[in-house]
Amino acid sequence: MTTDRNVGAKSVKSWKQSAHHGAGEWLAERGTSLVLIPLTLWAAYAAFTVAGGGFDAAVAFARVPLNAGLIGLTMLISVWHMYMGIKVIIDDYLQGGLRGFTLFLNILLSAALLIATGYALFVLHQGA
Repeated sequence: MTTDRNVGAKSVKSWKQSAHHGAGEWLAERGTSLVLIPLTLWAAYAAFTVAGGGFDAAVAFARVPLNAGLIGLTMLISVWHMYMGIKVIIDDYLQGGLRGFTLFLNILLSAALLIATGYALFVLHQGA
């Protein structure tokens, strides 16, 4: 006589596999969060500094190489963090073709944001 007590239970091998599945993504999400703390504080300071100065003050601020680099770094890490967060939501809640399509849209959105930021910074420095 067999028992159905273990039906649906995971084997020891599958538990070991799942113990490390996603650990790299989890660490990357936490790492980007930690890096974004000082970058966000810098961005708030920068916004406070530029506020009230108008468009010309904002352009002058962004033309300083250090500020442009920090803007680019902030956007790069923010978009990477956003991409990973949306990917986790998609992986958790969507299946099949819809999952693949939304993962593609996530990549497309992330790439568009990075390209737009890079282009804006490039054009800004061409006019300097």
